[in-house]
Amino acid sequence: MSSSVFAVVTAAGSGSRLGHDTPKALVQLAGVSLVRRAVDGIRVAGVDGVVVTAPPTHLGEFEQIFAQEPDVAVVPGGNIRQDSVYNGLLEIPRLAKRIGKELDERTPVLIHDAARCLTPKRAIRDVIEALESGLKAVIPAVPVTDTQKVVEPVGASSKIEKVVGQVDRAQLRGVQTPQGFHWETAMRAHEAGRELLAQGVELTDDAGLVEALGEDVHVTPGSALSMKITTKLDLVVAAEILARPDQYQSLMGE
Repeated sequence: MSSSVFAVVTAAGSGSRLGHDTPKALVQLAGVSLVRRAVDGIRVAGVDGVVVTAPPTHLGEFEQIFAQEPDVAVVPGGNIRQDSVYNGLLEIPRLAKRIGKELDERTPVLIHDAARCLTPKRAIRDVIEALESGLKAVIPAVPVTDTQKVVEPVGASSKIEKVVGQVDRAQLRGVQTPQGFHWETAMRAHEAGRELLAQGVELTDDAGLVEALGEDVHVTPGSALSMKITTKLDLVVAAEILARPDQYQSLMGE
């Protein structure tokens, strides 16, 4: 079992779809910012050190939030998520040295979205424990419940599409975060990912970078509470969940 666990929390996204002109991670949910909730949530699950990637234009605001917390480092994010995660990974060795924690090639490293700030402890612990058991890449996911259709555009219309096929949803999973990796695997995947970016290839998640290496990725159970807060409706739903503390605590233990 590893003696330490680290995480990168990506928090460099815009809050425009939430109706705010500040970074999404600074938007308040029941009086607490999304980034504060996300960092606290993974700490409770046993993470020793956290690197937060923040918009360069608002770096000072994020640093102020965590100014009294030596186990949290704030670094500038990049133009795309992949760049932000890479910046965060590069900071982990310095953070480990600062807080006196061990970092080796098998150390679990989680990559988490601040926008999934209600992710329950159980979902995070499942990923950590799978990594500690020896698996190199582990992602939480949930079964897809909607029927999945394959479509193609109809003429020049941007609203109407034609169904050309259907996908068996029993084989599909909706991927969430935190995605977890051994330290060596995470770094190797993101180094290779930078080469792919130079060739114009951008993958949508960290597990995709590991898959591109030909490595196995395993899945643990995700949670409905790991919803990604992206739109105004998401924010309303999340606030309603928190307004019902008994039900929320019950869901947290699912």
